[in-house]
Amino acid sequence: MIRHTLSFRFADGTDPATRESVLAELRGFPSRYPAMRGFVLGENISNRDRTFTHTMAVDFDTRDDLLAYLGSDSHEHFVRTRWRPVIGQQAITSFEYTERPSLAAGRTAPVSTRPHGPYGMEYARIEVPDMQATIDFLEYHVGLQLEQRTDDYAYLRADIEHHAIELINAPERTDGWTTAVGYSVGSPEVLEQLRKSVADAGLDILELQERQQALCDDGFAVKDPNGLIIELFTEFQEYAEPPHIEIRPLDLVHPFIATDKFEETRDFYQNVLRFQPSDHVVGSTTFYRCEDRYHHSLAIQKNTEHYVAHLCFAMKSLDHVMRMRARALYKGAPIASDIVNHSASTSIAFYMHDTRFGPRYELCDAHRVFTPEEHETHRPRRMPADPRNIDVWRPAADDWGRF
Repeated sequence: MIRHTLSFRFADGTDPATRESVLAELRGFPSRYPAMRGFVLGENISNRDRTFTHTMAVDFDTRDDLLAYLGSDSHEHFVRTRWRPVIGQQAITSFEYTERPSLAAGRTAPVSTRPHGPYGMEYARIEVPDMQATIDFLEYHVGLQLEQRTDDYAYLRADIEHHAIELINAPERTDGWTTAVGYSVGSPEVLEQLRKSVADAGLDILELQERQQALCDDGFAVKDPNGLIIELFTEFQEYAEPPHIEIRPLDLVHPFIATDKFEETRDFYQNVLRFQPSDHVVGSTTFYRCEDRYHHSLAIQKNTEHYVAHLCFAMKSLDHVMRMRARALYKGAPIASDIVNHSASTSIAFYMHDTRFGPRYELCDAHRVFTPEEHETHRPRRMPADPRNIDVWRPAADDWGRF
């Protein structure tokens, strides 16, 4: 469990009606954010320290649930418009603890009855002309760990999942090319529902790649409208511990797919594979999420040709992103797009790109995670094609320079 506490005092001169209005809105948070557990709010009764007048405490099952609450649109709007103008001082703490079984009894998570899509992205399969050079790049510049290699293929991992990148030796190629992406599925029941949805759409159900069959319980593959292979499976194998690397990604979050079949591709992922739309850049890009509730586990971009434009890895912190950027600058690795503050996912990132190694590699500090309630009720925004809707640090509507 994660306990999150907020101690605060109102700014001098805040009238009683405003104070009570803000406190009343805080008391309503548990109904707005179902992931909250054991919410309490009270006045400070200490005779020793009167720095703060009130304290709020609340528990979350996981750190992701806490981050989803803190990063939600509704919370950020409350902080910006209601909280900051009237608060004179505050202190925030969050810590992990083990809950006594008696306190956890009877609690249930929010339940969804809609048909579910894939749980989250696990890997990309990339054919590359120079296997060793690609391994060296991914180890040093992305922070992945090589786990297995033959003359024909190699597996590299980021966290406990079996692998995040599978490389295929393809010396006949000039540039790397992403041929498949893999998504885990939350249960055998959901997998069967997706298999039926694919069959009902009149699409061919393909076998998983042979090696992948040995790394999961069950699964199948299907080609999207661009010919990209999508592999769906349950119980992807895991290691007991993450790699012992100081600076490494915590997760492979999403692919960004460019396509000249924009509407057909959106229909496939949304209506056949049941990805949930999170946001639209009108006429340009749609961001889709999976059941892991990342803002997007997939992005589809309208283009004149098809290719996987980039793969996004979430690092542990902004500090780790900047250390990787320093490595790229030191070694002269090509930075295709420098520091970007994404409006949709609220992440700060940079992108590297050497065509020999496949798509761009995005390293970001974090990625917005929806609360369970937002995941079920979120209405996608329709944003104009303005660079400020991609990078909030852009100064003007005609500043497309860093892309």
